[in-house]
Amino acid sequence: MLEFTAEQLERLEKVREDEVIEKLLLEVREHDPAWLAQIGEWPAYRYLKAQRDDAWAFGIKDPEMVELFMRYSLMTPGFQKEPQFIKWMQRPVADSPEQRFRDYDSIMQYLQALAEWPSAK
Repeated sequence: MLEFTAEQLERLEKVREDEVIEKLLLEVREHDPAWLAQIGEWPAYRYLKAQRDDAWAFGIKDPEMVELFMRYSLMTPGFQKEPQFIKWMQRPVADSPEQRFRDYDSIMQYLQALAEWPSAK
């Protein structure tokens, strides 16, 4: 059985974190190649890395939620700088930052669906 040192585990985690960015870039290349061509791969990589850092700054550490945060930032650039979002994430509640972001995402999905509802037009 393989045993890793703490340093090796930390390096493996960093590789995994970067693989998420690479995966998202592959998806963008498939679904919106024009955007990626316009922005460039290296700037897009740096953008996603900055979004990951923002997620961490809000206390979001769960890898799946960090990925969702990065995906959300691709669809809604700058959302994490909006006063409403910051206030939401910093509200004094007992839930985790991951749960707060999950709740925020659910509310935004509901509002988007409501805006697309036929009677709303």
